[in-house]
Amino acid sequence: MVDLLSYSLVSITCLCFGLIVSFQVAHITYCRKLTTLLRRSISTKTIAPVLADYEALKSKK
Repeated sequence: MVDLLSYSLVSITCLCFGLIVSFQVAHITYCRKLTTLLRRSISTKTIAPVLADYEALKSKK
């Protein structure tokens, strides 16, 4: 039978790894979105894509 201390340590370790992985996934997602917006802004030479995306996010809320 696994003692309570070992079970707690394994649970805390899994929680920490889960938090790290979820942070990395969110970071990659937002970096890709930012890269897409920057490419569109550079190709159109305006900040219109950024403003349009901001308005779209504002209307969703």
